[in-house]
Amino acid sequence: MSLFSRFRSEPEDPDLVRGEDLIFSGRYDEAIDSFSRVLQANPKNLHALAGIALGLERLERFAEAVAFFDRVLALAPGNSDALVGKAICLEHLGKFEEAIAWYERDLKVNPDAPDVWVGIGRCLSGAGRPRDAIPYFDHVLAENRTYVDAWTGRGDALFLDRKYDEALESYSTALELHPGAVPVWVSLGRCLIRVRKFEQALSCFDRAISLDLHATRAWFERGLCLAGWRRNEEAVHSYDRVIALDPSCGVAWYEKGRSLDILGEEDKAAACYEKARSLGYFEFESRVQYHFIEGYTPD
Repeated sequence: MSLFSRFRSEPEDPDLVRGEDLIFSGRYDEAIDSFSRVLQANPKNLHALAGIALGLERLERFAEAVAFFDRVLALAPGNSDALVGKAICLEHLGKFEEAIAWYERDLKVNPDAPDVWVGIGRCLSGAGRPRDAIPYFDHVLAENRTYVDAWTGRGDALFLDRKYDEALESYSTALELHPGAVPVWVSLGRCLIRVRKFEQALSCFDRAISLDLHATRAWFERGLCLAGWRRNEEAVHSYDRVIALDPSCGVAWYEKGRSLDILGEEDKAAACYEKARSLGYFEFESRVQYHFIEGYTPD
């Protein structure tokens, strides 16, 4: 049963029907407008409240979404979709302990929901407790070995715990199940760097980019990897792609400046550093890890 179907009214308001259609077609702003018209007449319409909450979540307006999920829960305290929706938004806001509490509330309603177990695992990792997270992913995988999010979350927890070989296995399994998962290719690349398999790591970033040319994180990690081999001209190209996609990325401006500095282009480097500062990036310590491979030296 969907979040909407639980709250249908009789007879159905045309704006409710239109809002639901717009949500499922990905037109979230328009959907929110339709549901808002319903609320003008009936501020306690659960269907409209739930629709706005979901639309805001999809638009990544997480704090606003939480407020609407709270309005749903005030009227329907045990609604599983609203409990999980609020937890997901809190997770995205980095409020991991709060998110765990709401996921756990949903477990009381829906104890067999794998997405809730995985959500708790992700939040435990985010809260700096990766070892506590592993049993949650394993619980899901004991029932379903094809659950990609559980393999991915397990890989992330193992990576944070510096168990890189085990993390590689989890990421690789996730990609066998879903080869088009761009974020997992990036995570696999970062993990390969930790075990000094740099060429393979670069191939992972390139694979992610081949799947999504707008994958900002892949371009950035590719730049770091290349800079680590002193392939700074290529690194600058990667950072430029990041900046083209997200001009406000202060760390990309800084790392570009660092590579230009090494190339002897001091004026251009200074301009990049200044841009990074203007964007609030003051952590002037490069994230590049220098690698020793044939043909490249750190000098």
